[in-house]
Amino acid sequence: MSTKEKEETRAKIMAAAKEEFSEYGFEKASLRRICSKAGCTTGAIYFFFKDKDELFCEIVNHVLIPVQTAVAEHILEDKENSSHILVESDFEHEIALADKLVDILYSHREEAMILLTKSAGSSLEKAPDMIIAELEKEYGELATVYARQEGKKVDEYMVHWLSHLHVEAYIHLVTHEEDVKAAKKRTRKIMLFLVRGWLDCILM
Repeated sequence: MSTKEKEETRAKIMAAAKEEFSEYGFEKASLRRICSKAGCTTGAIYFFFKDKDELFCEIVNHVLIPVQTAVAEHILEDKENSSHILVESDFEHEIALADKLVDILYSHREEAMILLTKSAGSSLEKAPDMIIAELEKEYGELATVYARQEGKKVDEYMVHWLSHLHVEAYIHLVTHEEDVKAAKKRTRKIMLFLVRGWLDCILM
């Protein structure tokens, strides 16, 4: 099999698998049906992928990895300049991340929907929790800086709750709003709410 033939076969498998996972979810997806749709043998699938989980991850990583990268870059910027998030009037930093995440989620919306609604049983079933944990760690560190400035203590429960709320806001958005322009408009309101909530509720 030539390099071109391998690329074409892999692309057919990926397209068939995306359709299969979208319709049946990870647990009920069938490699046999994927082969039938792709017009290949199961041996062809195992040539490219170790198992069904690796094939699933390959598909949803098209959206998950860019999201994780965007969040990681945002966290790094926050650590380099921890003061900007403590000022309500300067929430454009959060809006920039929101716009970037919306662009990522909606440019790979089918993969996002598979990850968020069809991943039960896969190794990425808890992917949203991974992102929540990253945000919670960052918010906790920033809250400590904020608490020191204000002479107060951090409300750790609210750090945890707001981290969940932040991620759940995007999940609800991408699973309920089909139009990317409308999604961006709503995201601005969501981020304003979250920034104000962060400033008002993170300390005790």
